[in-house]
Amino acid sequence: MTETTIQIDQLQTLLQSHQEAFERLAQFLLEENKKVNLTRIVDPQQMRMRHFVDSLAVIPALDAIVAKTGKPLRIIDVGSGAGFPSLPLAIVRPQWTFCSLEATAKKVKFQQAAAETLKLKNLQVLHGRAEEMAHQPALREQFDIACGRALAAMPMLAELLAAFVKPQGHAVFWKGSNVQEELTAAQDAIRTMGCQVRRRLPYELPTEDNQMVNFSLVMCQKTKPSPKQYPRVFGMIKKNPL
Repeated sequence: MTETTIQIDQLQTLLQSHQEAFERLAQFLLEENKKVNLTRIVDPQQMRMRHFVDSLAVIPALDAIVAKTGKPLRIIDVGSGAGFPSLPLAIVRPQWTFCSLEATAKKVKFQQAAAETLKLKNLQVLHGRAEEMAHQPALREQFDIACGRALAAMPMLAELLAAFVKPQGHAVFWKGSNVQEELTAAQDAIRTMGCQVRRRLPYELPTEDNQMVNFSLVMCQKTKPSPKQYPRVFGMIKKNPL
């Protein structure tokens, strides 16, 4: 496993280059959040860091993949909540295609409205549960990248995400300061789902009182097809992780 630190300054420059779109997204999120509970982060600077910059943290790694293959990526965001990372990624990389999968109807509705407001033609929003949708032929092992952010512990995430990834593609996990413990706990799940850990990408983001918090992206490459019985029903995944 290789380790490369993500430079947040570069991500802020990327954010700045799409300032108008991100300002519209922030305004729309704040307006809709008054009607339905979409996010607890309402401070503009924290929204910029914890929703936008954090979502874009994966861009350098994905750009490196595109540089090698010469092909645009097809990406699924599993359990996408209010659309992070899928909405920011779709803004900055219009040449890639995104599928945002979310089980909560109000969040699906918000994402669809946000995509329409921002004219994101490259983003499709689906309503469904990951453990069920991963068995659909149209979605199973059809994506170059599967993203999981603020969704579950890594053993559960590995089972939920990997079935969407085509062989040689990657599952990407957004994780906090306990990433090493989660990686240790998830080794069996990662192997069972046909993946190997390739990279850990650490970075830091500031809190409201300017304290720096450690985060990491973990990238696992799919080396062989996932067993057909996985993912299992969610109750079984939660009760008995791989």
